[in-house]
Amino acid sequence: MERNLIYELTKTLQQTDGLEKDFLAMSTSLREAIEKNYIQKIQLAAGDQKSFTVEHPPKEVTLLRAIAPFLDEGGRGQIRDICRSLLFINSLQGVNQSVTSLTQEGGLLAARSADGSTDATGENLNPQAAKIAGLLMSIALMDKF
Repeated sequence: MERNLIYELTKTLQQTDGLEKDFLAMSTSLREAIEKNYIQKIQLAAGDQKSFTVEHPPKEVTLLRAIAPFLDEGGRGQIRDICRSLLFINSLQGVNQSVTSLTQEGGLLAARSADGSTDATGENLNPQAAKIAGLLMSIALMDKF
C-alpha cells in the first residue's frame, strides 16, 4: 500500500493540541528571553540609579529630613512624600544627564560600560538607542519610588 502524504499532513494539521503546546512553549521562551535580556537589565539600572540618588541626596532633601523631627506626624508624612518626589526628580535628572552625555557629539566614543570595558565590537552607540534606554529606565524608576 502506498503512503498518502496528503492524508498524513492533513492528520498532523488537524491535531491542534500539539500546535497549541508548541505556541505556548514558544511564547514562554520568548517571555523569558525578554525578561532576562531586557527587563531585568532595565530594572537593575533603575535600581542602581535610585540607590545612587538615595545615597547622595540633593541638599533640599537633606534639609527637609533635618526639619522633619520637629513636625507632627502629618507634617512628617508630607515631608516624606516631598522627599520621595524630590529624589525621584533627581534620579530622572541623573538619567537625563547620562543620556545627554552619551548623545553629545564625541560622547559616544568615550562611552564605557560599568566594568570599564569599551564596546567589544568597536562600534559607537546609537544616540536614539541611548534615548530609548533613558526613557525605559525613567519608566522603571516610577516603580522604584
